[in-house]
Amino acid sequence: MRLARLQLENYRSCYSTTVDFSEHLTLLVGENDVGKSNVIDALRVSIPPASGRRSIYFDADRDLSYGLDVGTPIQLIRRYADLSPAEDALFSHALVDVHRDLVHVTTFRTDPKLLRRQQLAHVVGDAQVVDPEPELRDHIAHVYLPPLRDAARALDSADGNRLADIFQVIASTEEIAAFEATANQSLRQFAKDDVARKVTKSVQGHLTAVTQPVRHRVVEIEHRDQRLRMLARSLRLHMAAEGLTPSDLLGSGLGYANLLYVATVVLELERAREFDLTLLLVEEPEAHLHPQLQSVLLSYLHDQAVQSATLVSEEYALDPAGRIQVIATTHSPQLASAVSTANVVVLKSHPRQLDGESAAEAPAAESDEHEVREVMLTPRYMETAALALASLPFAGSGRRKVDRYLNATRSALLFARQVILVEGIAEALLLRPLAERVVFPVSKDADDADGRSNRRLREQFRAISVFAIDGVDFMPYLHLLLGGGVNLCDRVVVVTDGDGGPGNVRRQEIEAAFPSQIASGCLTVKVGGTTLEAELYGAVGNEEILRDAFLAQHPRSGEKWDDLCPVGTVDPRERAATFSAALKDKTLELGKGDFAQVIAQLLEDPGDLLDFTVPAYLDEAIRAATLSAEGA
Repeated sequence: MRLARLQLENYRSCYSTTVDFSEHLTLLVGENDVGKSNVIDALRVSIPPASGRRSIYFDADRDLSYGLDVGTPIQLIRRYADLSPAEDALFSHALVDVHRDLVHVTTFRTDPKLLRRQQLAHVVGDAQVVDPEPELRDHIAHVYLPPLRDAARALDSADGNRLADIFQVIASTEEIAAFEATANQSLRQFAKDDVARKVTKSVQGHLTAVTQPVRHRVVEIEHRDQRLRMLARSLRLHMAAEGLTPSDLLGSGLGYANLLYVATVVLELERAREFDLTLLLVEEPEAHLHPQLQSVLLSYLHDQAVQSATLVSEEYALDPAGRIQVIATTHSPQLASAVSTANVVVLKSHPRQLDGESAAEAPAAESDEHEVREVMLTPRYMETAALALASLPFAGSGRRKVDRYLNATRSALLFARQVILVEGIAEALLLRPLAERVVFPVSKDADDADGRSNRRLREQFRAISVFAIDGVDFMPYLHLLLGGGVNLCDRVVVVTDGDGGPGNVRRQEIEAAFPSQIASGCLTVKVGGTTLEAELYGAVGNEEILRDAFLAQHPRSGEKWDDLCPVGTVDPRERAATFSAALKDKTLELGKGDFAQVIAQLLEDPGDLLDFTVPAYLDEAIRAATLSAEGA
């Protein structure tokens, strides 16, 4: 059995949100404040903890979605799929639907007039009928690993709760009782120590002096029997690199202290055999961990889930299945790119009107001033939407191509809001200096009435992510970013070489595949005439920088460069075609990445670039990527 889907209705930012989960491991990714923690908390509040100690409860003031009337119910619907024959038999009375999936519905009524016992209701099935055996819900549990900010302090806390929890997970009741007896026997010996006797004798002398004349009192130092939690308060976890003496956690570094904390929480999965399904809910596991440790941790958690699925044996069919399923939130491209996109759910947020009107239905910018002001005064809140990347319509090997790209580059593609996709590293290296030094240079700030527009566009471009796909097959990446019901990016610009015709064919194919995104301006495709280097060479004013870059690679080939075009050739198309032909017939040899590196360095050097011209298709691509800011 596994959790296949969670539907959230009126819960915090999730007015009506559906999240689909993968079989073993699901990563919830997205920028800050999109509702990742809300999804985790919804599972925590509706599924009992494996430890038996709840740490979160429904709260109408906190949990009811903003703008809804008090009394509106909150619903959390969990759908469990792939039940084994034993689980099908166990939950048979709750399997009231044709699909034979187990559907648990938790409803929290927010009407303050209701008694507390009337506020929470549990039903089953799509038809939401009374649960005939509510006690079976305890066969599904969760273990929660909170976001770690200072694990060393949490583990080193004087209350000893974390360490006591570990004892209770690992040791049996008899072993804990024996541990307490041994510890209390030691305390008993401490009370009989010579120093303790000396203290007793000294205190007794003064006490006798003041009590003997009236009613004499005798004092003794005795131990007090301590239970596990009190004993754990005097114990501390120490750690060090292998071969060194373990020391206080505060000296071990936050990253390794976090891993130690993770290890103590994962220990709770030892109890997983007591349940049919245990959800391990992990928030931001990457905190304070360098990239390699992030990957190792994620792999370890994934292996725990996979191993639990393989341990189910028909021999013990009547025992709990002991399945583990991991659901984690992350901001880390390292983690998000270490798994298949089929294991990733992207959360996005968009404005929502009080009456449910979406941002797309709001009056357009050209509406009259009264309408715009009315919309701005209407309360609007952010609503969470979820897209399981497993549902994206990749063609052929498209998903595996994207997975390999993300795994190899550890790219932040899933986290970007404005994206420029380019063919190779040369475009990726040059777009930013071209934008900041030529298209939106500091020298143009003075041309604006307030000096802000040009600067704002330059700053906006710094927030844009440029990704080189090392090829011309943009389709898989566009299906990833724009192929679902929720666009992962606000704006995508594709930049490709014309290559004498194929570039325009690629543009037509992209525009045919994504007509609505093209129409809305979310997707733009810009095609050059030939290749990047040839288009740069097309402008006469660019030749000085390009020649310097070429000579940096080939110091003794200045004459070869000078012979490219007859003196006086100024037509950009003719110059670009000549340069492109020289590259094809090897008259001119360039290391494209190295060539772009030198050009970028020359562009970034101090001095004006008044004579430098950005090819039209690149200029348009840069401006298209910043269009949202330009129209703001």
